[in-house]
Formats: sequence, structure tokens, C-alpha cells
Amino acid sequence: MIRHTVRALCAASLVIAPLALSTPAQAVTCTVNGFPRSATNLTGTPGSDYIRCASVPANHSVDGLGGSDYIVIDGSVGTMAAVRGNTGNDYLQIGGNNAGVVDGGLGTDFCRVATGNLPINCEAG
Repeated sequence: MIRHTVRALCAASLVIAPLALSTPAQAVTCTVNGFPRSATNLTGTPGSDYIRCASVPANHSVDGLGGSDYIVIDGSVGTMAAVRGNTGNDYLQIGGNNAGVVDGGLGTDFCRVATGNLPINCEAG
């Protein structure tokens, strides 16, 4: 009886383990200068970038780094998430609800948020 139970448990673990390993963690998926990229903390380059994302999940970030960046989030920004232009004259646009932080950073920045938390360090918007 014990031998059959052990065999059944081993067989079940062979089926369940690959399913658990194949489930990827949620990441922010964007295009950076025309190329698709996914990461928990997605960054641009030290120069000017065009970054477009469908949304930014909670506990994730998008950072333009240096240069004059153009960052568009079509949907929402989750809680504890950030969208940062960083240094340079940046354009940040959030099409959905902003439950996180939208920060223009240093430079003269234009920030537009549809609803939710207001942007910071933005001179126009």
C-alpha cells in the first residue's frame, strides 16, 4: 500500500513540477526604440529613447535614464510602480490610471496622466 502511494505521489510531482516551473513571473513588456523588451525594472539607454508599454504592473518600473526620452504607457501604472524620465527633457504620458509614481526627473519635462496620482518634477502637463 505504501509503495503504491509513493509511486502515485512521484508521478503527480512529475506532472505538476514542470507546470510550476514554466509559469513566468509577470514583467513589464515594452518596445524600446522599436525593439521588444521585458523586465521587472525596464531601462532605456543613456541617450534619447522612445519607450512604449501597454501598462506597468505593481512593483515594476520604467526608467528612461539619460537623454530626452519619450515614454508612453497606454494603460495603467500599478501601485508601488514608477515611470521615470530621469535626466533630460522628457515627455511622459500615462493613458490609464496612475496608482504609482510618474517622475519627470531633472530637466524640463512634460507629463500627462489621465487619472490617479499626479506626476512630480514636471514643468508642464
